[in-house]
Amino acid sequence: MGVPNGVHHLAIATADLKSQLEFFTEAVGAELVGLYWMHGVKDTAHAFLRLSDESMIALVYGPEIKAVQPSIGVSHAGFTAGAVAPGAVQHIALNVPTHEDLLAMRDRLRSHGYWVLGPIDHGMCRSIYLTGPEGMQLEFASSAGLAVRADEWIDAEVAAACGIDADALERYRRPSAFVSQGGAVAQPSPDLRPGFVFPEEMRELGEAMLRMSDEEIAAVLDHPTTPAQDRAAMQQMAMAV
Repeated sequence: MGVPNGVHHLAIATADLKSQLEFFTEAVGAELVGLYWMHGVKDTAHAFLRLSDESMIALVYGPEIKAVQPSIGVSHAGFTAGAVAPGAVQHIALNVPTHEDLLAMRDRLRSHGYWVLGPIDHGMCRSIYLTGPEGMQLEFASSAGLAVRADEWIDAEVAAACGIDADALERYRRPSAFVSQGGAVAQPSPDLRPGFVFPEEMRELGEAMLRMSDEEIAAVLDHPTTPAQDRAAMQQMAMAV
């Protein structure tokens, strides 16, 4: 209970939203399903592209992002096996159902002018690789027909080299069970773990939220209405004045 069953969305920063939308819709084939001002963030756009019923790519575009210069080996890996800063995304791998779909994806990408490496057979998946807009390192992969068994794919030598002993390895393979308390677990101190670092324009609200209850935070941040509903409400308010 409560275990993630996949990726809901990956949020990617962009300084050129239009070029990313062109890539993910035309070259990849994802459908744009959302484009609106990011809730609670001034002058920042949020776009969502549907990959499946339960998985999306999100793009985040704003003036502060445009001012940040990318750096190979820091913000970007440069190639799909390259070094990058800890905590940064090294590369993104998107699933396709079959090997035939993988070849079709390669055809689609190449038809839009992208140089694509592969397919490469890794045993646990077959993959193709490319560099997308703004240096994003991308992989498309399929594990169709390939069995991935931990007994065969977890290498004790690699575990030892990473400082993982046999007891820890066993825990990682079989995570402990957890019984939900229905959301009743108390909020720990924000100082116990690495936390948010708020930009200056959000610092006052951000630091205040660290002291709020869940209900108070929801009251401040919940925004379940669509852009169309928001615009209609604004028009009604303007007409009433």
